[in-house]
Amino acid sequence: MSNYLDKIVSSLACFSFLIFLDGFLRFYSFELPPLKPLYFCLTCLFFLNWGNTFKNTNHVVVHGRVTEPSDFKFEIENYRELLNSAERTGSHRIVSSEFKAGGHSWALVMYPNGKENDNGSGYVSLYLKLVDKPTEGGAVFASFTFFIFNKIDETYVIISTNRERRFDAAHFEWGIPQALHIEYFHDESNGLLVNNSCTIGAEVYVITTTATVARLSLLPKRTHRNQVWPIKNFSELGTEEYSPSFTVEGFSWKLNLFPSGNQTGTGRYLSLYLELENHVDLPGGSKLYVECALSIRDRLSGKDHKKTFGSWFDSNNYWRGFNKFLPLAKLNNPNNGYMDEDAVFIEANLNEVFTLREIK
Repeated sequence: MSNYLDKIVSSLACFSFLIFLDGFLRFYSFELPPLKPLYFCLTCLFFLNWGNTFKNTNHVVVHGRVTEPSDFKFEIENYRELLNSAERTGSHRIVSSEFKAGGHSWALVMYPNGKENDNGSGYVSLYLKLVDKPTEGGAVFASFTFFIFNKIDETYVIISTNRERRFDAAHFEWGIPQALHIEYFHDESNGLLVNNSCTIGAEVYVITTTATVARLSLLPKRTHRNQVWPIKNFSELGTEEYSPSFTVEGFSWKLNLFPSGNQTGTGRYLSLYLELENHVDLPGGSKLYVECALSIRDRLSGKDHKKTFGSWFDSNNYWRGFNKFLPLAKLNNPNNGYMDEDAVFIEANLNEVFTLREIK
């Protein structure tokens, strides 16, 4: 409604200006034919053309749809905290859970600060990702529509492509790099990002399927999230060691250490991981997104060696970390202070924990 009021007020202002300009020119003896019908037509064109600043050759924005998207709706809570986490870990994007449409698995990908390598700087970029990628030579052809819920008008902003896209093994992600101006999206008076939460959605035009709704939420910090693991007699450790279990926000975790390295780090690096111990207890379709800092204390300089990651944990993927966490040469160098009297102190800090679950 506010959008149409703006259109009416601006159109009346345009018409009044044209009438004023006409009277001004006639006052100074400019001989002009009757032009009021022309002014009226120009005003109507202005009214109909309102909002074209939201359009480009790749997409069209339409206001006012009441019905929710038929394929997928993604409710994002604690948006700014998730955005900060994505920037700190270098992912620069928010990825939804998988959903089915047209017999294929898809995911929504949101670049809150724009996808820079696709001319999206200054905008919120929205993309559709084909999860089950076709075999070589195969392809899925689909067009798609994105939705952003306006919580003030209780309608959906519709952002749609004008063309069909070919999703294949090489190009499995297509979207709209300039979906919405960041400033417009962040302005709460526009109703899209309100109380640090937003809802986006998608319809994939292969076939219509029953919508899945997933919710991504930040767990409040009710428990201590920092865990220190002192290890004595480090030189006597085996090839793989586990820390004692510790609990963060109702989930059981442990640290997994390979003193002489694992996989690509074998023989040259210390490998370190965070493992979700009770992963089998996660409900079907549920995931945890964790921003975690792993570090080894430097007891000489106080400049600990630290690496941070942001990753998803679920029943099948329940440990994340670094094959090449710290070179063994640095670890064993007495000038660094990582090892003191054959003892090291490893620390894990779960900065943020998000839950992703299907709610219907």
